[in-house]
Amino acid sequence: MQFLLDPTNWDTSLPNSIPNLFFDHVSLTLISVGIGLLIAFPIALLVARFRPLYAPVTTFASVLYTIPSIAAMVLLIPLTGLEATTVIIPLVAYTQIVLIRNIVAAIRAVDPALVEVGRAMGMNAAQIQTKVVLPLALPVIIAGLRVVVVTTIGIASISFVVGVPSLGTLVFQGQTFAYNDEIVAGAILITALAVGADLLLLGVQRLLGRGQGTTLASAG
Repeated sequence: MQFLLDPTNWDTSLPNSIPNLFFDHVSLTLISVGIGLLIAFPIALLVARFRPLYAPVTTFASVLYTIPSIAAMVLLIPLTGLEATTVIIPLVAYTQIVLIRNIVAAIRAVDPALVEVGRAMGMNAAQIQTKVVLPLALPVIIAGLRVVVVTTIGIASISFVVGVPSLGTLVFQGQTFAYNDEIVAGAILITALAVGADLLLLGVQRLLGRGQGTTLASAG
């Protein structure tokens, strides 16, 4: 714990200080998950509507997920250089399989009777999706998002391989200089970030779940 308690390691004027590395790690995660959602959401809506597309789309996403993260980053260096983009591209690719499967499952789990209620109220297709299907599907979507966020936080830890700072930099530096306390500090901070993010999303999921119950009761 000596490394964590040393005030010097919390000095924001130092590029590899704990606050700066924490911010870098969070930025990589948020950008990757955000872009992943922007890509996966329309694909999932399309797949949920046209069922024959499900197998080829999820197969392709699964293949992307099997590519080793370090290998993907190294292969991207000639194209994107030693920049955050080299880390973000693989992270976005890895989010797709979980997000697409989860969003499709959430949409298909919505009670068709509630969709019919929406139609009976005069809603068009877009209104049914935005006012009926998506609100009811959100708790399940958030459950998948929890998996994606925690996984992304973990994989982002190896960004130091291509010279992009993150909390994993502490682990790398600790190994390089045989400083076990720094390795432990890095592991603790990465774990704390993952657990904190998961608990935050769990709270959102439960809140939406309670709201869903109210929506279902009113619709009934």
